[in-house]
Amino acid sequence: MEEDLKAKVAEGAQEAAEGVKETAATATENVQDKVQDVKEAVADKFQDIKESLSEKAADVKENLSGASDTLKAKAAEAMEDVKETAAGVAEEAKDIQAELKGEKKPEPASNNPQAPAIKLPTGRGLLKMFFLGLITFGIYPLVILTKMSNEINIVASKHDGKSTMNFCLLAFIVGPITLQIGTLVWWHRICNRLGAELERRGIDFPFSAKTFWGWSFLGSFIVIGPWVFVHKFCKGFNLMNADYNEKG
Repeated sequence: MEEDLKAKVAEGAQEAAEGVKETAATATENVQDKVQDVKEAVADKFQDIKESLSEKAADVKENLSGASDTLKAKAAEAMEDVKETAAGVAEEAKDIQAELKGEKKPEPASNNPQAPAIKLPTGRGLLKMFFLGLITFGIYPLVILTKMSNEINIVASKHDGKSTMNFCLLAFIVGPITLQIGTLVWWHRICNRLGAELERRGIDFPFSAKTFWGWSFLGSFIVIGPWVFVHKFCKGFNLMNADYNEKG
């Protein structure tokens, strides 16, 4: 009886051991399958990430290339503006020399019956603004800008219905009261207005508030920017006034 019991116990232990062994083998196999699945999923994910990064890198490279081309174009345009300013200053210097020698010929009268009787100035420029501004301790630019603010009203108000504030009022009252914010607004508006009037008259001279912000404001970081703006501002007024003197 005792022998039979021992045999049954031994047999049960053997079956249990085999069951545990079989269960362990199955579990090991399942774990290996899971590990393999995880490895494959990680590999697939890594490949997706790699492809995505490659695409992003290509897009960034393309965008940088486009930005580089844009910057090159902007730099070329800026260089052309600087060259134009230098040429304009040289031409203005010749005109000033001619005036001093009395060789400057008067402008011929217009044959257009609609031309105004009172002619607006067309000979303003950077050199006069600079040197006469130094000699007069800043009074000359103040006077000229005041005249310009009146001239654009004479030329453009009947077409656009707008009115530009007198520069003296801006310089002595509005500017200080608004902590010069009013001054920036004044320049923004008069530049846009001048550009619109030049365009309306069919004059091929691109000018707008962007010219002010680009050259006078941001251009101050490269020193010559404000001088380029003054040249372009004076040239724009000269072109507008000349057309007004001819056509009214």
